[in-house]
Amino acid sequence: MAASKIMSNAPMYSLDSSLRDLLNDDLFNNHGKSAKSENDERNEVFQECLNLFIKGEIKDCLERMYEAGFIHLGIFKSNPMILDLFVSACDLVSNFNELGLTLKGEVLNTFTLDHPRCIEIQEIILKDLNKLLIINKLFRCCIKAIQSGGTEYMERERTILDVESEIRNFILAYTTKMRTTVDVFGLQELIEIFIFQVQVKLEHKKLSPNLYWALCKTLPNLSATLKGLHLLKNESIEDAILNSIDTKIQKNLTKSKTKSKGMKQKIHHFQEPLLHDDAKVRLKADNAYRKRNSIDIGKVDHNETIPRKPQHGITILVGSFWTALKNHFTKRMRQKI
Repeated sequence: MAASKIMSNAPMYSLDSSLRDLLNDDLFNNHGKSAKSENDERNEVFQECLNLFIKGEIKDCLERMYEAGFIHLGIFKSNPMILDLFVSACDLVSNFNELGLTLKGEVLNTFTLDHPRCIEIQEIILKDLNKLLIINKLFRCCIKAIQSGGTEYMERERTILDVESEIRNFILAYTTKMRTTVDVFGLQELIEIFIFQVQVKLEHKKLSPNLYWALCKTLPNLSATLKGLHLLKNESIEDAILNSIDTKIQKNLTKSKTKSKGMKQKIHHFQEPLLHDDAKVRLKADNAYRKRNSIDIGKVDHNETIPRKPQHGITILVGSFWTALKNHFTKRMRQKI
């Protein structure tokens, strides 16, 4: 079972433990009706941002954080929970290009691996293995930063390899330090991020179980570890990952067949009737042309007249009739003279 299926019953904008802690943090509690300190003002703004996040108004949340000066390395260092909220919000943005130009620049600086801000943020987040779900969000945001474009081809390829290396190394470091069900789920999710988003979407590799087995070759203890871990009673994490790959392959095949069938129907609907009708029109025109211009030479009489079809058993020689009539009147005129 895919990691996404396991969490399907969770609210779309649910908070992990670090964000729930944020709600109870002393820094962000009201202090009565006393004169507002800087922390009180920051608290009000942050509560506003947090409420926007919980309601699913993600872009507004990020805009408000930017306006309040929260997207700043000093703020992130002094209170990692603010960083957690920022990363969680960015993770829910489907495409960074949808953000305003200035905000987009701040976000890309945060999630471009070789940018000084991103390097500092990695040190804050990656050193705390208790935050694997936030770590996964960080990696997904780094992937989206690459997908947003704006970099040269060679630089993009180098950045993709950097992300791949970072995730692989983190998987290796984390396999020996899992303690809770959340840790196990987080590891499965991270491996699926590595396969589906890095190798398939960014590197354009064909989706196959071989991608998982290739990862296991570079991390020798990975397969044995995942076989011994279970989120479901009768399914190991390794089985869940392989089943997720197979499900995705079948889904892609179905989508491809449906698309192909739809294209064939469009071709049949728009082209075949036109060709058919056109052929009919041409055939009628050709027959009419032949009928008008065809002459049965064998049936032309000595006066070069063409007999018409019999009407009531009488053949009418059109040319002969008018010739005879003309000769009759000519003869009568001569007799009078």
